[in-house]
Amino acid sequence: MAMLGRDTKKCPRCEAKCLVNQLRCPECGLIFSRMENATNHAARERLKNKDKESVLYVKTVPKDLQRWKLILYTILFGLVGGEYFYVYRWKRGIFYIVGFILWISCVIFNNFLITVWNGALIELFALFVGLYGALWIFDIIWVCTGKFRIPVSLPPEETK
Repeated sequence: MAMLGRDTKKCPRCEAKCLVNQLRCPECGLIFSRMENATNHAARERLKNKDKESVLYVKTVPKDLQRWKLILYTILFGLVGGEYFYVYRWKRGIFYIVGFILWISCVIFNNFLITVWNGALIELFALFVGLYGALWIFDIIWVCTGKFRIPVSLPPEETK
């Protein structure tokens, strides 16, 4: 991004535009060099303790996670939300598991639905199966292109 001939970046906390060489965000005061020490493990601990204000969702993979594992989990286990469980986003992961169970039930009971309801709900189930598959494909694209958001936080010893 360019702003008056200068390169800019977005602050991971408040999304404000900052110059690339700035050390601190002028809007929220976040020190950019401290974000290198932010980990997903610290975010897990903070989320367990209901401290959501200290957790940021960033698009860069922190040092305690591995990008290739995130891509592999998305491709192999994306239908059941594997990538969300890997980065400790449990609510979204559980949503994917429920969706997967509904998706499997639509596939298994397809013949039953055709014979009993004469296709009345087939369109609805087909729409659900198609949307669920599209979500999986979008997740693969988001992870591979770096748009997937991962919760991170500073370790407790660095926030003192």
